[in-house]
Amino acid sequence: MDYLALSNEYLGEAQKLKEAIVPIKNRLKQKRLGFEETISLQRRQAMLYQMYLECRFTGLYLKRHYA
Repeated sequence: MDYLALSNEYLGEAQKLKEAIVPIKNRLKQKRLGFEETISLQRRQAMLYQMYLECRFTGLYLKRHYA
């Protein structure tokens, strides 16, 4: 199994997730958001950020220990 390629794939996905969080952060900075919309966006941001952290951690772990 090619752990270096797998780690690069995880890190690439982490970068995509990080980029997907930016528009949500920008939307949350806008005024006139309703309560429901704010809560929904915050939950989505938290979920994507958790996924980002997991991908990043896994990618770095594989790179450090198997590459």
